[in-house]
This record gives sequence, C-alpha cells and structure tokens, in this order.
Amino acid sequence: MNTQTFPNPSPSHLADAPVEDRLAFAITEVARQSPDRTAIVAGAGGEASRTIDYATLAGAIAKLEGSLDRVRPVGIIARAKRTESLVVIAAACGRQHVPVAFLAEDSRDLVGELRDWVEVDDSLLLVANPAAQRREFEAVATHVVVATSGTSGPPKLVEHSWDSLLAAARLAEQWHGLGWILVYDATRWAGIQVWLQSLLTGGRLVVPASRDPDTVLRAIVDEQATVLPATPTLLRRLLTSADRSLLAKARLDRITLGGEAADGPLLEQARTAFPAAKITQVYATTELGEVFRVTDGLAGFPVSWLGRSLAGGARLGMRRDGELLVQLSRDSAEVATGDLIEKRGDRYEFTGRRSDVIVVGGAKVFPRRVEELLRGVPGIADARVYGMPSAITGELVAAEAVLTEPLPEGSTPESIRAGALAACRSGLEPHGVPRILDIVKKIATNPAGKVPRRQA
Repeated sequence: MNTQTFPNPSPSHLADAPVEDRLAFAITEVARQSPDRTAIVAGAGGEASRTIDYATLAGAIAKLEGSLDRVRPVGIIARAKRTESLVVIAAACGRQHVPVAFLAEDSRDLVGELRDWVEVDDSLLLVANPAAQRREFEAVATHVVVATSGTSGPPKLVEHSWDSLLAAARLAEQWHGLGWILVYDATRWAGIQVWLQSLLTGGRLVVPASRDPDTVLRAIVDEQATVLPATPTLLRRLLTSADRSLLAKARLDRITLGGEAADGPLLEQARTAFPAAKITQVYATTELGEVFRVTDGLAGFPVSWLGRSLAGGARLGMRRDGELLVQLSRDSAEVATGDLIEKRGDRYEFTGRRSDVIVVGGAKVFPRRVEELLRGVPGIADARVYGMPSAITGELVAAEAVLTEPLPEGSTPESIRAGALAACRSGLEPHGVPRILDIVKKIATNPAGKVPRRQA
C-alpha cells in the first residue's frame, strides 16, 4: 500500500477555512510543503499516462485566479476535458467567489440557461465576454451548477452551494494521502465528489485511460490505489470480466458503491475478491447530495431506518406504491426520489427506478428482479433487462446476457441461453419472461456508467 504523511494544513485548519476556499487552500498548502507530490495520474493503466504534481496544480490555480480577479465574470462554464483542468477551474472559482458550472457531454445543450457565463477549456484562458456586465465581488452568492445524469428524464441543471458540495467530504486524518480511482465522469456529481475528496486530503487521484475492466485494474495495481468509488455495474465488470491475474494483484482498502443499487450476490463477490476492503453503499442524488450510507455489507438498508431521522438529519419515508421519500431536514420538504423499495425480512431493498419499470399489458415488471435471476444461471456472468415497445402489449421484456469465461464444462452458448429462459419461465410470472434474450460480449452503459433500461 502506498501511504503518505499529510503535511499541514491539519484537518482542523482545513475545516476553519471558508468552505469555498478549501480546495484551493488544501492544494496550495500541500504544494508549499511537498511540491513534487503527485496529485493526479491521468491515463493510468494505458500507454500514455501522465502525472501532475501539487505544485503544478497550485500554480495553475493562482494564474486562473488572477484572470478571474481582473475580469470578474458572472460565472464560469467548465468546458475542460482533462480532470486536472476541472480541478483548477473549481478551486480558482471557489476562492474568487465566482459561480462555476460543470456540464457533462450529454448536457451541453443546457448552456443557454447560463446567460453571460464565460467558457473556460483546457487552455485555462479566460476571455471576457464584452456583452456581460462585470460582476462585483459579493454581488452574487457563490454556487456550483451540476447537471443531472438524465436517468429518469432529460438532464437538467441543479444549483448547489459549496457547503452542500463538500458536505460529504471526510477530512479526518485516516482519509489523508490515499490513492483514489476515478471511474465516474469527472463532471458529474459522483465524479466531482471523488476528486474533491482526494485533493482536499492530499491524496493521489488515479484516472484510468478508460473504463475497460483490465485498464481499471491495471491502473489500480500500477498506481497502488486503495480506494475504489464505483457503480455496482463497474464493480461487477471487474469481478466477472477482468484478467484474473490483475484482479489477484489489486489491494483495495475501501470500496464505495453508488449510482445504482447493489444486490446481495454482488456484495458477496466483492467480499470474496477483496476481503480486506470495507464496502460502503452511498445513497445520493445530484439534487439532494448524499442522503445516507450503509456500511454493514448487506443490500438495501435496515427497516428501522424508515420513519426516523438518520445521523445526518435526513428522514426516510415511503409511498404506498413503494417509492422512497426523503426529507433532508425538518425545515425542508419531502422529496419523491423515483426509487422503489420493498421490504425483505428486516431490510428494505431497492427494486429499481420508477422510470425503469416495464409495463407489459398493464402488468409491471421490475428489471432488477429478472437480472438477479439471470445472473444466478450457471454460465451467465452479467445481464441487462430493458423494455422494448410493443404494438400489442405496450412493452415487452428484453434481455442481454454476458457469458462466463470459460463456460461451464459441457455447456454451449445456446444451451446456457435455453437454460436461462427455462429458469425465467420457472421463477417469473409469464409477463416477466424475456421475449428476447441476446448473448453479448459486454453490457452497454450510459455516460454516467449506469445500465440503460430502455431500447437505445
């Protein structure tokens, strides 16, 4: 394991800094005391990786701050593609009290909502918009704009304060100097949380060259990263599709899952592959931020959590149809999350998004349930279930399956497919049985790293 001693500022000094200044403050202080310390490894696991040290980041932040101070723009739209550029833009805008927006590729058409804001790309050059008025230092409250992933509809812009953006950051000593893998999109809520956490605590942010399972694992091994924040989909790919020798070399201390619900079998697989890792499931949304964490290694959350205030002040409720409700505080309104839950023993487990439900002739089918059944069929490593339009029933159930390598002895792709359909007919209502089951090499994901539930 690659451990580092975190130089000043101490956690208390960092916590004392104004919240919007903390990212720049932390990077600058690490650069002052350990200028050559690696801040970011970009393109890790690939043929052209590059390292960026804290001194380089701090210098770029100071330079952009000077430009922001001269121009005082209404706001900045981060158009950069490199993670290090996004970090510089965020840190400089925070300390200069300039609003900043992070727009993923699939939300770039929302830029029209940010009138008179100035775009900054990887060049980090700030060109004033002559049509925009110069903003006074305290004229506009500092905020950060992030686009939703579009899981349950078209992407939309959500405004956050720096307080809400950093609310989930862990500043205690045990979080300092760690190696973090960034497999989320760096412009989305989850990705922003990862690079903020890493750089606020003097860590080393490892950005793989791609989300290919072997590339991600090679990045983990080569850079001795110990913290993996990921979607369950990405983790499942690492466990079922990656090179076994690379998997055996990976040494993870922490796995943090978010973006989708993790089922019991996946959590068990993760415990077997990484017995030393603490596995945490985070429930968060772009709109609400982090709501709660589950650290007991089990799917869902305890039944006792429903109807009472949790440690962070949030209160969970449920509609009659099973939709999870969240009230962040006594002074805030209850929010319908779009996530469906059901009671299983002493747990509430997630059954999927309301928007994912497939309606076949008026009957509801939950894709996750069908996927869990398919993954239990010998020879199937992963599965995706989605809805397809039907002129007769409105929708029909379709599925894709990735086979294990090697196949079970005596099996063929066709015999596994036949066995999977037989298992579905035995374990599901007739309307839930896939009418289409394709064998594919890998399951496609959307830009947020999640599995799409509708026909592309």
